[in-house]
Amino acid sequence: MAEIYGVCLFKPASGELYAFANGKDGSFLQYRLSASDGKAKGELVRRFKVDTQPEGCVADDQRQRLFLGEEDVGVWEVDARADQPATLSSVIKVGEAVHADVEGLALYQSDKHDYLVISSQGNDSYVVVDAEPPYALRGAFRVGLNANAGIDGTSETDGIEVTSMNLGGPWSKGMLVVQDGRKRMPEQAQNFKFVPWAEVMKTLKLP
Repeated sequence: MAEIYGVCLFKPASGELYAFANGKDGSFLQYRLSASDGKAKGELVRRFKVDTQPEGCVADDQRQRLFLGEEDVGVWEVDARADQPATLSSVIKVGEAVHADVEGLALYQSDKHDYLVISSQGNDSYVVVDAEPPYALRGAFRVGLNANAGIDGTSETDGIEVTSMNLGGPWSKGMLVVQDGRKRMPEQAQNFKFVPWAEVMKTLKLP
């Protein structure tokens, strides 16, 4: 694979560890990872393809499925198990709440609700859908500036990550981390913004 665009890990109940890597031509390669004699190894166990350029991916270990983004098309779901056929099912398409490019994907998983968060780079927003079929749309939001703290909003986001872990204080419901591709206050290289998940819940009225 000449140019890798996205990488994510998958750990099924069996305890094995897998890595998915995708390339600009739409190819996905799935490797079984192992370590022996102090060396890490990867065995290619499956390959599949989407029609156009992909980007982010994230695996749901509990449900053994992989979510993957196709930049100009939308988000797909596929069985993450190496011995299963790679049949794509649509989660959400570009032109609904998502604006191309589809970039980073992240899973918010808690005892009560699981959500898939999508970086909608075309309009600098973040889309939230249920992480289970029928993948109901919960809404979209932007990360705005905090003028008092001198922190600008986010734009041109590629990667994102989220956790439901109680990190204390404003982060008691978890944290969303988003890459800011254009830092404006002051003008500098990219950085990362930390968003309390409680603010996302409030904005989208999530249960």
